Amino acid sequence: MTQVSARVSWDICTGVSRDTAKNDGLGSKLRDAAPAVEEAAKTYRAAALTRSLHTLREQDFQIPGVPGPEVSGIAYESGMRGGSGRVIYDEVMEGRERDLCPMCQHSEVYELDHVMPKTAFPALCVAPDNLVGICEFCNSKKSNITSADARKVLLHPHFEDVSRDVWLAAEVLPGTRGVLRYSVDPPLDWDPVLKARVRNQFRFLEMATRFGNRALNTLGGMRQVFGEQLKKNGATGLRVFLKDLAASHQAEDLNGWAGVAYDAWAEDHDFCCGSFKGTGIPAARRENLDSPDFKIKWLQNSARHMSSARYSAAAVGEYASLKRAEEGVSDVRIVLAK
Repeated sequence: MTQVSARVSWDICTGVSRDTAKNDGLGSKLRDAAPAVEEAAKTYRAAALTRSLHTLREQDFQIPGVPGPEVSGIAYESGMRGGSGRVIYDEVMEGRERDLCPMCQHSEVYELDHVMPKTAFPALCVAPDNLVGICEFCNSKKSNITSADARKVLLHPHFEDVSRDVWLAAEVLPGTRGVLRYSVDPPLDWDPVLKARVRNQFRFLEMATRFGNRALNTLGGMRQVFGEQLKKNGATGLRVFLKDLAASHQAEDLNGWAGVAYDAWAEDHDFCCGSFKGTGIPAARRENLDSPDFKIKWLQNSARHMSSARYSAAAVGEYASLKRAEEGVSDVRIVLAK
């Protein structure tokens, strides 16, 4: 994260704004707002550090005399993305330790997100603390959503780190060739609000589905390797091999989908005995089990939704069952992907 202050970022990004006969002193209004922007950034940072972003009110983060969308267009779009502040934009995007999105730990970072939406909280539109590089999927899902419910506030990558504790879990779904069900299993000593927030983020960003699909794709490419290990070293040898792979991945990220996947496969007796090869599945059903030909549709809040991910025949039933178990979801259907 860049060390540039919110005040300096504001001054740079609004530096070319001028007063004209038609803009009613817009340049002066933006320059005069600099002290208020600095205080707004301090208020925001304090809330982020104390996990109280849900208490912030839009009316306290406005620029007097200038509508939020106009502030965002001038300071962020023209001043930061397309102007002198681009160096700050690039520093935020490039100043992270990992390539993966800090919101989901699944996809690569491609876009810059405003934790508090830039048009609703214009005083924070170029504040570095409010800018986070995330993936396209998470940015689209998050959109301009905020919440006054502390349990539904997404974790702030700059100020909240839950990577030191193991909270991600997975298990092999019975009767499958290694399809995984991911879930949140937080430490007992976490406070209830943090547990709720992690579970909400996991559900909101569809991490169970995305992790499960990634694990299934990886499994497809590793079945031959696992089969060779099983033939050469038996079930115990395969388990040791899987545990070693899990440890290698978890050394980098305790809650990464890959490390958790290898550990879940290692802990499953049937998997280590060869269920990943399709043992016990009738020959007539083996073909195309892993072909991603299906999607899931469901009703939630009176609106029809469809999964962005495709599922194989081996996995779609299990994922449909998981979706049916979600609160507020009904009329879950399996349909052919077009």
